[in-house]
Amino acid sequence: MRNILLAIVGATTVLFFSAIKGTASGSVVVDRVVAIVNEDIITLSDLQREEALRKSDTKLDEKVLLEDMIDRKLQMAAAKRAGMDVTDKELSDAVEDIMKRNSMNTKQFEAAIGKEGLTLEQYRTELREQMTMSRMFNKYVRSGITVNDQEARDYYDHNHALYSLPEEIRLRQIQFPLPQNASAAQMDAVKTKAQAVLERARKGEEFRSLAYENQSGEGPADGDLGFIQRQHVLPEIEAATRSLKPGEIAGLVLCAGAYRIFKLEEIRTPLKPFEKVKDEIMTTLYQEKVENTYRTWLQTLRSESHIENRL
Repeated sequence: MRNILLAIVGATTVLFFSAIKGTASGSVVVDRVVAIVNEDIITLSDLQREEALRKSDTKLDEKVLLEDMIDRKLQMAAAKRAGMDVTDKELSDAVEDIMKRNSMNTKQFEAAIGKEGLTLEQYRTELREQMTMSRMFNKYVRSGITVNDQEARDYYDHNHALYSLPEEIRLRQIQFPLPQNASAAQMDAVKTKAQAVLERARKGEEFRSLAYENQSGEGPADGDLGFIQRQHVLPEIEAATRSLKPGEIAGLVLCAGAYRIFKLEEIRTPLKPFEKVKDEIMTTLYQEKVENTYRTWLQTLRSESHIENRL
């Protein structure tokens, strides 16, 4: 339920101090400070609470998690300096909107967040932080970022591998159909004729002319089968042409009721048309710019602040 309630504002965090804990010897261990961010602190219990809230199936790296908490502290402080804090009324309106979206009254809402171990005040604290950081992100990171058509085209031209379609081969064939229910003698006769044509082709006679000369009434007269994805050709043909280079001729192939001679004319790896992937590229480039701008902004905040990481 909590994930549903907070989906509108993103990841959650609750900052609080845990009570002191007893040990087996009866002594107590006081919660310690793990980071100082300007005039603010982050305690070990804050960090442990944050880790628990993430509810990850795998153990989180505490050092990475702490750096993330430091970044949020910096952003909240920057928002305060810039006068971009979320007012109590804005916060109350947001809570009302979330309850409305989830068809809940106040009692139902408090029960729902209570199942997550949160009081309404703790939830409001989380929500205020997320709203504030979203406001800062829009102003200092997202604002002004654009991607134009030329940038998208340049990215496409330099990353063809990302937009390649399956390899295609262009084959030309000469076919020699077998009579229906052909006897062994009939098959041998057709094979002998096909073998003779194969030898002529290998000696350099024009393949297209041989295809016209031996056309059987099936398929194109010049034997051109056009481009076909390798994965779509018959297994016998794929096996016979797999190692060919353009211009080379395969041996006789018996398949689909005929002896066949194949010449590999061309191999190509077609690309998805630019217009088909343009929106995808522009989204990718936009996200990259946002991420780079966000990292730069955070680095600026860090350089202007006093930070002690004691973990």
